[in-house]
Amino acid sequence: YFLILPILIASAFLKSLFHSLMKLRWTPSSRSWLLSLDKRIREQIIHPNNGKMVEVTYGKDVHTIWTVTVKGGQSDTIPLVIFHGMGGGCNMFLNNIDALAEKRDVILIDLPGFGLSSRPELRVKKEGYWRVDTTVDDIDEFYADVLNLWFEEMGLERVVLLGHSYGGYISSVYCLKYPKRVKHLILADPWGFPPEPTEAEKRPFMRRKSVVLLSKVLTKMNLFTPLRVLGPFGPFVLNYLRADLRRKFSSFFADNTFSDYFYALNTCDSPSGEVGFSRVSVRFGWAVKPIVERVHNWAEDLDVTFIYGARSWVDSSSGRVTQELRPGSYVDVQVIVDAGHHVYADRPKAFNDMVQKICEAIDDGRQPSITDEYKQRNKALSKLLRRPSCESYEETYNEDNGVRHRRSMSAHELSSHQEMDLEEELDEQGVVEKVQFSLQTVPGEVEECSPSVDHNVVPEPSVPVNAFI
Repeated sequence: YFLILPILIASAFLKSLFHSLMKLRWTPSSRSWLLSLDKRIREQIIHPNNGKMVEVTYGKDVHTIWTVTVKGGQSDTIPLVIFHGMGGGCNMFLNNIDALAEKRDVILIDLPGFGLSSRPELRVKKEGYWRVDTTVDDIDEFYADVLNLWFEEMGLERVVLLGHSYGGYISSVYCLKYPKRVKHLILADPWGFPPEPTEAEKRPFMRRKSVVLLSKVLTKMNLFTPLRVLGPFGPFVLNYLRADLRRKFSSFFADNTFSDYFYALNTCDSPSGEVGFSRVSVRFGWAVKPIVERVHNWAEDLDVTFIYGARSWVDSSSGRVTQELRPGSYVDVQVIVDAGHHVYADRPKAFNDMVQKICEAIDDGRQPSITDEYKQRNKALSKLLRRPSCESYEETYNEDNGVRHRRSMSAHELSSHQEMDLEEELDEQGVVEKVQFSLQTVPGEVEECSPSVDHNVVPEPSVPVNAFI
């Protein structure tokens, strides 16, 4: 194997180099390649789906937005619209689409400046006879207005809007200007909420000279410029640095399809979206105009749910601060354990369950009660695991010799015993709607969840999650 490995690496590199030279491109990537990868990935979606370009006219420019519509099992429910994060695309939610589309249409887009969507000029703008640099307000206004035109073109009047990371920032900015269209805002590990910390507040490693120097160098370029500079070496470096992409989607692809997709997303065209991101960010980690300083401008009736990964570098304390700043509005904060920044891909079942509960509550015309439901589930599960049937051994009696001994129980036997005990427990409590959960779920997986906001009481701040991945 070790003798063949260098040959395989060399052949793959030569193939990539040949592909690059044939197209007279240093970077072996193109929109046609990205489109073929997009099609291949969407073939894994069970529900009927189609991808198309949606044209919108903003000022004198026509922008095209790549839109994937997944038809759900029911047509009378509120649709779910998803915005991806920085450097991502609509197929990043492959682990979630079919589960979320069971009862509603799911609509995903490549944000303008990313993926297959058009690449607008976000570096400079024209003022009279001069061209000047764009500002934070220019970028925020562009995305809010263009996305609102897209909503109108799609005929979407009321939606549940889900945004991850930078998509959470853009979703938040959209709701500042067009709040009436969004029935519920779900922010999955959103970027851009807290202000940049002072020197004293920064973590020790952030004050190291090497980190400060690297930060200054990187801020002089776009986020994925190093990947493009590597040219034909880029895919191999990405496979090494982002091996997690292959693991997260291993149930669909055993090869490098998803890492190739991520590479193509960020190298097939001009870095328009990255330019816009550089305008609104400070050293990539913080927003020039933090959302937490603007949440008071959200409509009072806008319901918001934050879903964080416990191992993410994004601090969940911003969600709790938002709770304090909006005491008269519904704001809920959920933290999923054993999940990082890509919380939707790290723990897809837990993430899907939360989003489904939110959407079902909206369908029923009520506010979600995720925290209460999970508390009930955890309480039942905790009590269940203390029952004798949860022991992994069973005592048996041999009538022939009168000897008692302990026999190991199989996983199937243990599971069936637990299921029966749970049903008996819930019947005794007179529970009308049984709490549904998997016995494979780690007990207390959402113990870090904060309670939903009491509209008359300002919640006390909790200890922030400062875990890095």
